[in-house]
Amino acid sequence: MNSINDVLVLQNVNAKIGTFKIRDISFSVYDNEILVVLGENGAGKTKLLETIAGFLPVVSGRIGLFGDDIANKAANERNIGFIFQGLSLFPHLSVKENILYGARFQVIPDLDREFKKLVHLFKLDNFLDRFPKTLSGGEQQKVALARTLITNPKIVLLDEPTSALSPKERERVTIEIKNTLKKLNKSAIFVTHNVEEAHLVGDRIALMENGRILQIGTPNEIFYKPNSKTVATFFGETNIYDGVADAQDKGITAVKVDGLNIFALGKYKQGIKLKVFIRPEDILLKKRLTKTSARNNFKGVVKRISFKGPLARVFVDVGFTVAALITKQSLEELEINRGSSVYISFKITAVHTVEE
Repeated sequence: MNSINDVLVLQNVNAKIGTFKIRDISFSVYDNEILVVLGENGAGKTKLLETIAGFLPVVSGRIGLFGDDIANKAANERNIGFIFQGLSLFPHLSVKENILYGARFQVIPDLDREFKKLVHLFKLDNFLDRFPKTLSGGEQQKVALARTLITNPKIVLLDEPTSALSPKERERVTIEIKNTLKKLNKSAIFVTHNVEEAHLVGDRIALMENGRILQIGTPNEIFYKPNSKTVATFFGETNIYDGVADAQDKGITAVKVDGLNIFALGKYKQGIKLKVFIRPEDILLKKRLTKTSARNNFKGVVKRISFKGPLARVFVDVGFTVAALITKQSLEELEINRGSSVYISFKITAVHTVEE
């Protein structure tokens, strides 16, 4: 059943491309939402977009666009905008001709007004007579987006649109794409393998691996509440433990990990096996135990310290190894070194548990 806010709905979509399979994909894209499909190369992200757009056939399942089942419609009948990874601008056409290219194949009401609106929006007034090869990567991206939007698609699919840009330019262009889509009230699916970009642009993130969607949620949900070890480790190193539910009281469960109790929110029956996730940045390091609201407190010894830029990852043996992430400055102020005796603290809200 479609919600009134659903623009695109996939229900158990399966597709096969050679030996690769898109398997049982189900999700919705809401009105004026940007859904990021995130995953490593080879996860099937582009193939998923091509299936939605109609470039690849659906083996089974339903694709609904504003309530209309388009799974068996030709690509040119779906009114879906697609921005390819290489942008696919026509090198022999000017910027103006590139933007107006889509108008050759469909009637666009008030074409002149729509053209001027997009040119003004993307600040392309002084580029109209130039050719793609004379433009920067960010300028080419604006032309490609304007060419797609002038046809007023029902949804926009973007396949790694900033992959060819420098990191600094990528961030700026990504923000511009997001702001433009929001301003024009366009729903979109934005494919990327870059975690930072996914958090920057996505209202929600769908993590994809081997043709399947592993988890969908807001950036905070998928980062702090992963449903599996695979999802948790995709977003960087995290503390992951195998535990068993022990005593439970007032919605708080003591989870036994290597003989020690980690207190977590949740009501679990005694003996239930759990995966325990704790982000390193949620762990507080101290040289002496002080009064704190944190329920979880352990004494341990620093076994290893690694550095990445201004941050230090401190590995502490408390009976099991815990990684904490702090700044180099904090490390120096605390005078923590390998072999130091320290205390670690973290709140019960920092502990995420999933039944195995």
